[in-house]
Amino acid sequence: MKKVVVLTLIAVVALGATLVAAPKIAVDKAVYDFGTVLEGVFVTHEFLLSNVGHEPLTITRVRVACGCTTTALSKTTLAPGESVELEASLDTSYYGGKISKSIYVESNDPENTRLTLRLTGVVTQPEPYHITISDVDYLFYLLIDLRDNEAYAASHLMGAINIPLAELGEWLSRLPQRVLIIFYDQDGTQSDLTAQVLSDKGFPDAKSLMGGLDEWMNVYKDKFTISTADD
Repeated sequence: MKKVVVLTLIAVVALGATLVAAPKIAVDKAVYDFGTVLEGVFVTHEFLLSNVGHEPLTITRVRVACGCTTTALSKTTLAPGESVELEASLDTSYYGGKISKSIYVESNDPENTRLTLRLTGVVTQPEPYHITISDVDYLFYLLIDLRDNEAYAASHLMGAINIPLAELGEWLSRLPQRVLIIFYDQDGTQSDLTAQVLSDKGFPDAKSLMGGLDEWMNVYKDKFTISTADD
């Protein structure tokens, strides 16, 4: 009987030691209230995850609710006392009223295998004159005039930037690859070749304005153009 009691006590002590030595996940604040924002605003917040246990904590997975995204963790294994930031963002487009979005952090914490974080707040309707950054990102394009500086100064399309063809090579590392880029010159000859070459160099949305500025002026005259005659 005494032997059974002793073995039971040893087992209890061993179990207690295991639990004490286990990893334990903690967060600085599990719920972030972003207040009131206009629909379409991106909400971002950094949650600070920590290991307050006595064994290494391994974060095995981060899951998000619809509308939320998170950046990849800089590290997924935390030694006792270590922390890591989890950046979360919420696109409030197409939401209205009070909302609450969840983020689930799964780990090897034996007492809390799934930690729930939340982004909450109120989303109100924007004014008719507002446009969201996601809409601008969707609509964004570059208009590039390949002619020389003098021709550009004489007349060019509104919003066009001037990158003479001879200097384009110096700009390639600075041009976004996944954005609509529209090239034009006087008659479309150089811009056609440029769009073809850039498409092969990893710019799938490089386009050439058919007929160039001459065709634009022929059809639309001076609409959306800026010229020295306007000064």
